[in-house]
Amino acid sequence: MNIKRRSFIQAIGVAPIANSLIGYKKAIADISNYSPEEAFRFSDNKVPMNAANLCPMPKAISQSIATYNDDLDFDMSGANRTRIMAIKEKARKGIAKQLNISSTEVAITRNTSEANNIVAQGIELEAGDEILLWDQNHPSNNVSWSVRAKRSDCIVKHFNIPVKTNHIENVVDIILKNITNKTKVISFTHISNITGFKLPAKEICAAIKTKYNHIHIHIDGAQTWGIINADLNEMGCDSFSGSAHKWYMGPREVGLLVVRESSINKIWPGIVSIGWGNKEDTSAEGAKKFEAFGQRDDAALAALSETVQFHASLTPQKIENNARDIADHIRSALIEIDVDFVSSHNPSFTSNVIILKAPRKNRKELLSNILQEGGIILAGTGGLRLTPHIYNTIDHAERVVKAINNSRNLLG
Repeated sequence: MNIKRRSFIQAIGVAPIANSLIGYKKAIADISNYSPEEAFRFSDNKVPMNAANLCPMPKAISQSIATYNDDLDFDMSGANRTRIMAIKEKARKGIAKQLNISSTEVAITRNTSEANNIVAQGIELEAGDEILLWDQNHPSNNVSWSVRAKRSDCIVKHFNIPVKTNHIENVVDIILKNITNKTKVISFTHISNITGFKLPAKEICAAIKTKYNHIHIHIDGAQTWGIINADLNEMGCDSFSGSAHKWYMGPREVGLLVVRESSINKIWPGIVSIGWGNKEDTSAEGAKKFEAFGQRDDAALAALSETVQFHASLTPQKIENNARDIADHIRSALIEIDVDFVSSHNPSFTSNVIILKAPRKNRKELLSNILQEGGIILAGTGGLRLTPHIYNTIDHAERVVKAINNSRNLLG
């Protein structure tokens, strides 16, 4: 059975809003008055639990994109285009407020990969400089640095964190021991998409900056933005990336690059076009210089503002809490049926990315069985990956655990 409407409303702490409202308010109304399936429009036999790769948008956000597109097609005058493009600035300010930074430190890119590459290819490095990476980084935050190192004759080093690590101090010590006087950049994924291991970013940054304030710290937040109530001022990194199409539940091909004010002039843009200005010295304010790409999908960028307000209304903390409760319920149930995990059980390092051990040869069959029996869409990244979000319910959790248990012969 589906989770009761009242229980879901209590879980996210939202009061019902009149159905006559549009945009993000309509998305809130859908959640409050119906069910998460209705709010997000997915089928009950094809429930997404793969937020680490792609999230559904609330249907009201999808409708906002269509509305802005229709508006542009109806009136392509300069005044109307300027009006719609200006809505992006509301999104920028809202994102900055949620992340506790200045809006001038926010660049709206196309995805995390692009944001990672802007930093990797644009930061000033010299021959012999060392780049320190986590060996669980996403390719856009790993191979991109190797390409840059080859071009600039730099050295790439990797640190390894055992999944069974028990203490935050151990993680910090491992990283500090890999730093040398040649280290200029440390770049790591906050939450691994292949193990679900969450690095203690705040403690890592504090330890590095205390001893090596000159080192640039870049954090790939693809599995963070939209699911963790992140305070980047407190986290202490120099740059941070994310994608709206993942946990932020926003428009596709919209991403985030945060570069703190002290580092903006240390990074060159990868593309220079409209938005940069007409001279070699940019007229763009702050991090906007990193988004001078030329023509963008203005309807999607305008709808990002609706997504920002959607998060602000639910509040990032309530989204994190509710999604974490579902993840914890799933994790506990899977531990109870004694399946083997790739992911850590240590609360200091757990996340909403839960991965079970599964032979590569069996993953396709596992995914098919779970979809057919439980109606839940998972992924085969790193094993059998479950990444629940706010639109997932206790019913979804119970269905997926039951389906996994019925196919446990394929897990090992």
